[in-house]
Amino acid sequence: MVSARRNTASNAARQHWVAERVLDHAPVPVTHIRPTFFAQWLIDTWADGTGELRLPFADGRHAPIAESDQAKVIAAILEDPAPHAGQIYPLYGAEELNHYEIAEKMSRALDRDVTYVPIELDEFAAILQGRGAPDHLIQHLLAVAVDYRNGVFAGTNDLVKTIGGSDPLDVDGFIAQNRAAFDLRTA
Repeated sequence: MVSARRNTASNAARQHWVAERVLDHAPVPVTHIRPTFFAQWLIDTWADGTGELRLPFADGRHAPIAESDQAKVIAAILEDPAPHAGQIYPLYGAEELNHYEIAEKMSRALDRDVTYVPIELDEFAAILQGRGAPDHLIQHLLAVAVDYRNGVFAGTNDLVKTIGGSDPLDVDGFIAQNRAAFDLRTA
């Protein structure tokens, strides 16, 4: 995850960073992948088909990355690990957007109104608790939300194309590929 670092408030992100440091001492080539928020979150946070994305990200930005794009990068690294040994690769999708812009793109792609509704951290925690999320995950997501607001997840690069061999999916393409998942949650 992009937020993996020593001084993060997220216990999970710090554990990720520690695991990377341990793996750095392994007797095999190691490459660390640090993706920004997955495009899959657009499905997972689709608020029960109401047309609202209720998230605590204010006007922070990220370039949503599809799991398929990450898979292409990982497969390329596994096929030829030597040139990637010791590298840390932050992975980003096609275009950096805030959630207002993401909602606009979703509205066009789904042909229905989608609205980003910024919420406070305590409301987000209550939503997660209501869904039965474990405390460890809630603590992580709340810390990540603060990181997101502070620009930790922002950025773009060309690593998906350079390493994985193809341009990353943009939000429109991701919605098109996963239209059925959005339609299921609207019924």
